[in-house]
Amino acid sequence: MADGAKGMLEKLGRFRYALIVAAVGLALLLWPSGGKEAAAGDTEEARLSALLTQMEGVGRAEVLLSENGAAVVCQGADSASARLDITSAVRSYTGLGADKIVIFKMNESWRDGH
Repeated sequence: MADGAKGMLEKLGRFRYALIVAAVGLALLLWPSGGKEAAAGDTEEARLSALLTQMEGVGRAEVLLSENGAAVVCQGADSASARLDITSAVRSYTGLGADKIVIFKMNESWRDGH
């Protein structure tokens, strides 16, 4: 049995550099990438929602982003100044035009976290 294992190691010795490269490549593929961005809840949408929520007059905000546009649901959507501020912030963050950003009033039941 020991001779069989030794013979196997000798055969693999010819391929040691290829095996090292393959092992390093596999390790790099399995390495978590993106740091904090990979964490759940730390998406662009969550970051933008957190930013909007901190703006005066917006209240709680939820954001949905796509390549084609952005939808924002917030408590302060009935205020013209809040809507303008939201549009400006989303435009700055995403590069989307104002015509691709829609803002909706949040259902009042969301105030209680339901």
